[in-house]
Amino acid sequence: MLKRAERVRMYSISLEDARVRELISWYIRTLQKAIDTIWDNITWKYDIKNYKRRRHAKVKVPVIPKSSKFKRELRNELMKDNPYARHWVDAVIRTAYSIMDSWRKRYVKGKAKKCKPRIRRR
Repeated sequence: MLKRAERVRMYSISLEDARVRELISWYIRTLQKAIDTIWDNITWKYDIKNYKRRRHAKVKVPVIPKSSKFKRELRNELMKDNPYARHWVDAVIRTAYSIMDSWRKRYVKGKAKKCKPRIRRR
């Protein structure tokens, strides 16, 4: 069995550089835009939850659109304002879906409100 040695080179970039600041600002704006688009296309369905002692409750559960057609349309929409490489838009979409999935889990458990997630940190 052959062993290959790989070199990993890393270097630091100062965050004071205007290009890095511009990239981060664009990323945050695009991420919020992706979350807004996903939020506008959520469908709500009723589900009956079973609790202890045979109690039942009718709860509205969000269904996040995950079809490839919707993701393609979202990607095309975000690519219109993209001055950077395409993989940045793909990263935005993955992050937006991750945020929406974690919000959905928290909402179903009753720990999150029925309001759209906002990006607060840079």
